[in-house]
Amino acid sequence: MSTEVKYIFVDLDGTLVRTDLFLESILKLIKQKPFYIFQIIFWLLQGRQVAKAKVANLVEINAENLPYTTELVDYLKTQKKQGKRLILATASNQAFANTVAKYLGIFDQVIASDNTNNLKGSNKLASIQNIVGNDNFSYAGDSLADRPIWQKADSNIFVNAPLKDIEKAKRNGKAEKIITPTQSTGLAFIKAMRVHQWVKNLLVFVPLFTSHSYYEPATVFSAVIAFLSFSICASGGYFLNDMLDLEADRNHNTKRFRPLAAGTLPLSIGIASAIILPLLSFILAWLLLPLSFFIILVFYYIAINAYSFIIKRVSTADVMTLAILYTTRIVAGSVAIGVTLSSWLLGFSIFIFVSLAYLKRYIELYSLAKATHHNANKASGRGYSVSDQETMFTLGIANITASVLVLSLYINSEEVTTLYQSPQLLWLLCFLILYWGNRVWVGARRGKIADDPIVFAIKDRVSQFVGFGFLIVVLSAKYFQI
Repeated sequence: MSTEVKYIFVDLDGTLVRTDLFLESILKLIKQKPFYIFQIIFWLLQGRQVAKAKVANLVEINAENLPYTTELVDYLKTQKKQGKRLILATASNQAFANTVAKYLGIFDQVIASDNTNNLKGSNKLASIQNIVGNDNFSYAGDSLADRPIWQKADSNIFVNAPLKDIEKAKRNGKAEKIITPTQSTGLAFIKAMRVHQWVKNLLVFVPLFTSHSYYEPATVFSAVIAFLSFSICASGGYFLNDMLDLEADRNHNTKRFRPLAAGTLPLSIGIASAIILPLLSFILAWLLLPLSFFIILVFYYIAINAYSFIIKRVSTADVMTLAILYTTRIVAGSVAIGVTLSSWLLGFSIFIFVSLAYLKRYIELYSLAKATHHNANKASGRGYSVSDQETMFTLGIANITASVLVLSLYINSEEVTTLYQSPQLLWLLCFLILYWGNRVWVGARRGKIADDPIVFAIKDRVSQFVGFGFLIVVLSAKYFQI
């Protein structure tokens, strides 16, 4: 440290915690009461400090599970032991600041925004100067708004701050400590898009495959655009879902590492992505695909939002909605390429997707049971408790068996003889599905599937072989005479 200081002032949002408490509280309020968004806009028109105070009166934050910058917290604890006076100086509302300060127990004083003053930039600097007088002070911040305070401070602490400010402080001998991002914003953005989940949208190619239209370039192009439209739209939905589930995700063993929950991606980018990505997908569908596909895509987006806001907390309804969302992709694929969807395919899809939806919930409950060792615990944000595991296991096995029954009836129908040269080969599909379905359910029961079954299937070598075998059987039945 170039200059001995008496005070260390610490910013809260983006510095002490890797998030924005005002945006978080707005999201939490909207999740609880969606129509409050209009009231929030009205408050913002009266001034940011007014909106902060109003929202803080309606929402409580959980200081325990916030994504703290642990390197900074550890540093501050060391400085406090050396006799430095630590002051939390934030533009967040006083109520939120007090909650965080009380939880950490290291701050000697808290200065924050109230309903008349937004403590940011020059306003924060004036408050700091009133406290320190002629004494030296250090300031920990992260953004351009902190620049006037860094300039007046005797030493600077940077947390994921602009490179320009860091370099200037180094030249002036004022760079006390520099904390850099644990992950680049670009990588965090890609991770938040959950590109690996786009594999679900390969379902739009199912009608292309079952109708054997994959040799027509125009049809394949339409299917590809349909895939991209659903994928981009789904990513927008993931951003919205993650922002609404911040608190629940932070209490989850693996979901707490999601970029928005962990604070490696700013909430402002999350909000922008939740708006821009769906709009981009709608434009793509509107310009390049039939109107009916566009309508289905809009329905899908409304459905995933309804699921995020309400349905996923309602038992059984959440599972059925997930199954509908999976099936919607197949319906959309048929509309995109202009083929009639088979009732057999529709029936098969519903049963197998209900099974997979129950599997997703079963895995969540298994993780909860393993973490708590108590069957009365309820999954956070879900309508199930650990005691529902056996019921889900039974329903999951029953539904995947029903899907095989539908497939077997289809194989025995007259329709198959007109499409395939060797329809008897299709009976192998029944064994493949039964094998894979029973394997993943037994694996889930043994705790071998850690999180999302889709992610498991992508990485699992046996699942890859089953998928390849499925493809080979269908093509052999279509083109080879036995």
